[in-house]
Amino acid sequence: MSESVLSAYSAGVAEVADLLTYSAADLAKVPAAGGWSAGQVLAHLADAEISIALRIRMMFTTADYKFLSWDEDAFADLNPGRNPTASVGALTSLRRANIDLLAGLPPEMLDRTGFRQDGEPITVIDYLQRMNGHTTDHIQQALTALTN
Repeated sequence: MSESVLSAYSAGVAEVADLLTYSAADLAKVPAAGGWSAGQVLAHLADAEISIALRIRMMFTTADYKFLSWDEDAFADLNPGRNPTASVGALTSLRRANIDLLAGLPPEMLDRTGFRQDGEPITVIDYLQRMNGHTTDHIQQALTALTN
């Protein structure tokens, strides 16, 4: 399982970067029904990767690490016009650094456990699998924003 999760985590970089094939104007367009533009989705994914990087490192080094929560809408509102290329660059750099870290660890480290905000325990590998789904869901959200 861990190989497929890590492979999908790595592949997510290219899937996110594919959104940069759209014009800056298209990426900035807010959907008629409301919600985030594709550019805001990219900024959110970059912010999420910062959180992933911290959380996995804390899970590796801190017993019973409890995830800190963050308000994704408040982060998005800080600067709704963030540069999509910079967002993808941040995600790419952080994810590659995370992959490099993971590749150098013994496999049993992926079973280290932290605790989500709701108290649910989660292993590193299960967290990464969940974040793979998070990335996929937000790519779909961005594609929907681009077509509405």
